[in-house]
Amino acid sequence: MNGFILKDYTLTVSDDMWGLLPFKKILKRDKSRNKDMAMKEMLLVYYYADIKSDYLIMDEKERLTEIIKDIGLPEDYKLDDTIKEAIEFYEKRSLTVIGKLYKNALKAANDISEYLTKTGELLEERDNNGKPVNTLATIVAGISKIKTVMQDLKAAEKELIKEKVETEGRMKGSREMGMFEQGLQFDK
Repeated sequence: MNGFILKDYTLTVSDDMWGLLPFKKILKRDKSRNKDMAMKEMLLVYYYADIKSDYLIMDEKERLTEIIKDIGLPEDYKLDDTIKEAIEFYEKRSLTVIGKLYKNALKAANDISEYLTKTGELLEERDNNGKPVNTLATIVAGISKIKTVMQDLKAAEKELIKEKVETEGRMKGSREMGMFEQGLQFDK
């Protein structure tokens, strides 16, 4: 699903996206509200759910709070069922297997990062016998593997970008690739 194009800090939503029910609901209800609310809500959907979003590394609550603030929605803005449905719809249809793996790898790396911010607490933690639960050696061993995690994430990101470029290049303007774009299939 390549219906969002973010260029020069402006989100463009393709006409086909507005035809999909969850997004159509956002547009329909905007007619009775502030004119640019639909675009702000589509920005929210994009930044919250798109694999290319810089907000993706945040946990869900923090991500939502930051996006609401950064795109200029009212402070008291709450996700309603229409926006929740649009986010779920977009997440489900925009992620490929590679994208899903990358998103999960980002979450795991973020969890590792959070773990490492608590080293003081981890070193003070004791079991029932008063022995340390985590040792300095365990934490240092974990830190020594960070470089590998970062390299693997960079490689995964390159694969994701490669897939996006290939897919977007073949699918511009239509949902399906033409017969010759897929390559000829011969029966053996």
